[in-house]
Amino acid sequence: MVSETEKKTVLARLATMPLDMELSLGSLGSFDKEKLIEEVEKGSEVGDLVIEVYMNYLRSFKQRV
Repeated sequence: MVSETEKKTVLARLATMPLDMELSLGSLGSFDKEKLIEEVEKGSEVGDLVIEVYMNYLRSFKQRV
């Protein structure tokens, strides 16, 4: 389950992405900045995956520091 704090954290991170950047999520396809933000906001499968991946990255980074 995704918390509101995690969602806001990821949305803030996505807002800093360059407009022309795309993220490929394997069989789910490629997504530009606007589409990623939309997917996270609506809580779709793609949005939840983006949140999960980013939060795992942050947790991993925190453990190494």
